[in-house]
Amino acid sequence: MSTSSNHSAPQPSTIIADRYRLDSLRAHGGMADVWKATDLQLTRPVAVKLLKPHLAAESTLAERFRREAIAAANLNHDNIVTVYDAIEDNGRQAVIMEFVDGESLRERLDREKTLSIKTVLSIGYWVCLALDAAHKQGLIHRDVKPGNILIDIKKKVMLTDFGIAKVLDGEEDLTSENIMMGTAKYLSPEQVRGDNLDARADLYSLGLVMYECLAGKVPFVGKNDTDTALARLHRDATDIAQHRPDIDPDAARLITRLIAREPKDRYSDAAQAAAALRRIIEARKAPTPTGTMRPTGDRTPTPGKVIRPKGHTPTGITRQPVDTVSKENNRGQQGSRPTSSTRSTVKNQAKTPFKPTPVMLIGVMTILLIAGVIFAQFNKSDSTSVVPATTTSIAVTTPVVTGPVQITGIKSFDPQGDDQTENDNEASNVTDGDATTAWSTTCYKSPTFGSKSGVGLVLQLNGAALAQLQADVQGDSWKAKVYTSNSAGNDLESWGSPIWEGSAEGGPTITASFATPAQFALVYLTQIGQSGFCSNNNPYRGYISEIRVLPAP
Repeated sequence: MSTSSNHSAPQPSTIIADRYRLDSLRAHGGMADVWKATDLQLTRPVAVKLLKPHLAAESTLAERFRREAIAAANLNHDNIVTVYDAIEDNGRQAVIMEFVDGESLRERLDREKTLSIKTVLSIGYWVCLALDAAHKQGLIHRDVKPGNILIDIKKKVMLTDFGIAKVLDGEEDLTSENIMMGTAKYLSPEQVRGDNLDARADLYSLGLVMYECLAGKVPFVGKNDTDTALARLHRDATDIAQHRPDIDPDAARLITRLIAREPKDRYSDAAQAAAALRRIIEARKAPTPTGTMRPTGDRTPTPGKVIRPKGHTPTGITRQPVDTVSKENNRGQQGSRPTSSTRSTVKNQAKTPFKPTPVMLIGVMTILLIAGVIFAQFNKSDSTSVVPATTTSIAVTTPVVTGPVQITGIKSFDPQGDDQTENDNEASNVTDGDATTAWSTTCYKSPTFGSKSGVGLVLQLNGAALAQLQADVQGDSWKAKVYTSNSAGNDLESWGSPIWEGSAEGGPTITASFATPAQFALVYLTQIGQSGFCSNNNPYRGYISEIRVLPAP
């Protein structure tokens, strides 16, 4: 029997539906409160979104709660908060969701006011991936705002609250006519006008969220919600670069495109916006290569060539055009007439006999003596060579790439599998520059691959190189190792010791720097998390979305 009441707000330790114990109130909303709770049957933390008591009798709102659970339960994505169940307790609707241990973007902005460009681009990218998953299921969120973007303690970004999501071409929308659904500060112009919506409405709202994260305020603010909503119909937002002069031009253009007044001027969908964000993020990460190819116009002297300042004349040498005598003699042979001054110079030089000085004679004799000693040493019957103490020995090593480091080949690595491959047809997805595609493992019964030590991907570079490898791994339960070698071995032992070892706790991106020049690298997953695309019998699957190589820092 439930201990809650539909006449008053519940208190901590209240048990609803004979299963969920409310532990602490985490957030207030216009229609519902969110509690951290405990699922007593599965002994796991959950979030309970509970309709406010005074709204319990509103049948339309109750139906919207039910529909949110149905709509969101069909979404299975790492960046969308999972919905577990929908219940009714003493006439009050509740949605049971995944508990995210962290804070909302709203809470962070209230504390920090503005965020770094890198952070904002990253948040925008992950929200785009979440929106893309929702849009592909025919759902428009309609309420993308900082309060509905959660960031957990591992910095994972998640989209939540599909309470007013609209099903494209679906059943009747349970919103009243002439009422704008959403939060006034983040509404798209078409929402304000009451036009038919598509996925681009959510992109506009995301653009406003990113704008606020950078500028510390939204671009449209009025005396009340109506004025705020209508302001975007009459003018464009102030260029974000005026608030953040340090922003990249490409990032500024991206935000301007997201918040274009007309949907046709925005990105066509969330996948396209995510790809644009990814390109900007990667461009910001890539360091300027050093010590590689000599650029056009490089004035570094050629080895062995002496470069002197223009007009410089070494002491004791009369400055004249380069090899004037030789050139003039050549010209004379070709029928050209030398100038009178040149003829005089040549004549005077010819008349002056060469007389070696005593110092010069002594120097020549010394050189001949040294040469004779060295020649005698080299011709001794034994093979021991005499090396001067100042000589530096040179070790023979594998040639190192001097130009840009590039991935020239990639394949799956499954040394303990039947055919030693694992979804090899997907391997190229990690080098296509599209973060929405990925290489995935098959579905496993165990997160640690059962009898296998793991599976992974082998990369071949365009030569042995000192490089930095970056790999984006999806999920929050993975563990991995990175190896390098100058040969791609077929078993794990041949790769030696790993140069990197870590897990999702360190963030979604592996960053491993080569200790020595190598032409091959192995990214090896040793643990994976659960996936909604697998069966209950084999629920575990790993994903790597992108792998990059950069010059060593």
